[in-house]
Amino acid sequence: MDSIEVSDSHWLDAQHRIGQADLARLCGIAGPELDALVKHGGLVPLPAEGSERRQFSGGWVIPLRQAARLRTAHGLDLFTTSLLLGYLHRIAQLEHQLRGLQPHPASPVQLPREGPTPWREPHA
Repeated sequence: MDSIEVSDSHWLDAQHRIGQADLARLCGIAGPELDALVKHGGLVPLPAEGSERRQFSGGWVIPLRQAARLRTAHGLDLFTTSLLLGYLHRIAQLEHQLRGLQPHPASPVQLPREGPTPWREPHA
């Protein structure tokens, strides 16, 4: 696999496979800590294809970065970080599903007029 730069955007795609070393580097977390997150069930690797090393969905990058940042800021242990990571990943999935369900109007919606109605001369 080619080396992935932080500026690359293709790792945001959940369909993209990313190796453990690249995931650790992108998220600023050590390899043994990733192993612990997998062991606790917060980080789920993709099913192995042949004898490949452990790989993950690119959809884990943002939640893992957030969890690593919160772990550092609040001194969380790896078990708590694992729980947090699972919830952050689930929230990201639900937000993605919600965006897919929201209809996009074909034309702009005209909002009701605010304020008083204009005065009209009564017709006698």
